[in-house]
Amino acid sequence: MSKQTQKKSRQKFFGYDFIKKAGEIEEYRLKSNGLGVLFLNRPGTGVVTTNITYLVGARDEVHGETGVAHMLEHMLFKPTQSDLKRKEKESASMKFERETGCVLNANTWKDRTTYYFCYPNKYFSEALQIEAERMTGTILTQKELAPEQGNVLSEFDMYNGDPYFALHVQMCSTAFHSHPYGHETIGYREDIEEYTSLKLREFYRNYYRPDNAVMMVIGDVDKDTALEKIKEKFGKIKNPTTPIPRLNIREPRQEGIRRTTIERSSSNNIVSIGFKHGGFPSEDWFVTSVMLDVLSSGSESILHKLLVDTGKASGIESMIEPTSEVNIGSISIALAKGVKHQEVENLVLATIKSLNVKSIKDLLEKTKEKIITEEVFARDKSMRIAAELTEYTAAESWETYTKVPQILSDITTKKVLSFMQKSFVDNNLTIGYFVGKGN
Repeated sequence: MSKQTQKKSRQKFFGYDFIKKAGEIEEYRLKSNGLGVLFLNRPGTGVVTTNITYLVGARDEVHGETGVAHMLEHMLFKPTQSDLKRKEKESASMKFERETGCVLNANTWKDRTTYYFCYPNKYFSEALQIEAERMTGTILTQKELAPEQGNVLSEFDMYNGDPYFALHVQMCSTAFHSHPYGHETIGYREDIEEYTSLKLREFYRNYYRPDNAVMMVIGDVDKDTALEKIKEKFGKIKNPTTPIPRLNIREPRQEGIRRTTIERSSSNNIVSIGFKHGGFPSEDWFVTSVMLDVLSSGSESILHKLLVDTGKASGIESMIEPTSEVNIGSISIALAKGVKHQEVENLVLATIKSLNVKSIKDLLEKTKEKIITEEVFARDKSMRIAAELTEYTAAESWETYTKVPQILSDITTKKVLSFMQKSFVDNNLTIGYFVGKGN
């Protein structure tokens, strides 16, 4: 490479530190304020997905202010100071959606909050401008908050009416005595009722800042253009002088099974067996995920044959969340009429304890093939890539995303059995019963 070419190459990425590359994804950091950038070129599609992930979620909330991260997510679709200067009555994001037909949305989780746009690449600069304006300029007044607060309360009531959701909320708060994973992302209703614009502004100021965010650009835009436009739109945004607040909480050691029961007027009766598992995206997390599929996913699974095929249950579902620290996974069983909760709990735990290599080997291989195939198909569109990559970014291990098929392929029957044996023991279990009354 000539000296002139080297000089031009340095000029292209002036203002950035190159961090690393894994697979086809490259990571950069904006020198002026620490904004992270992940870039993946997908030429010829004509489409771009931009996805900004703030490293803040429900785990950053203190007692009495649960759900604030989720509430703030709703508010970022409100007008900004820039909208007011342009004398616009609606936010730029809503106007952008209405005028271009693009796909846009956001979601909040335990470790992060994410906002994304998917659109024809000619709108790239405009989409970045919207994200830059609402990073620090969203208007958070009591007038703007009040109607959205009502919407979130309605959302809570809708979710809480679902027996599975209500039981999961109770199980989390039972499983965790100190850690903020003990409350659901939407928060408690009593806390939602007490939100003020002052609380939201403080949370917004603390966490919505370039050095706590990662901008993903995935799609049909060249790297030079992407980096230059991000620098243009975000480079002058300054971070607060205060450090990013972080909660470092050690969960007390569990000693024995923890239990919770919900009784409601309902025809539903549910047993949920919860267990703590390793954080995402560790190998332990992937082994646990495969283990749950072997036990409960589909008509060939162990517990489907044990319970649904014999008429003891009408359905089985499992859950594992991609959170960076130890969390609770669960298997939930909808009981058939007349079947007792304790009977099914005992039967499930005894069956899991009795499993061996021979009883799960063939099923495990089929399960792995299915999961790997689904993983490959999930990487065919920019928006799906961004959604999955978000969780790895939130766990500050995005490069693991490029290794997932191999991680899954390396999971052995012995590893899965080992995890079953240490997952379903008394000092790791939280058992929940939903008891339907009066029907």
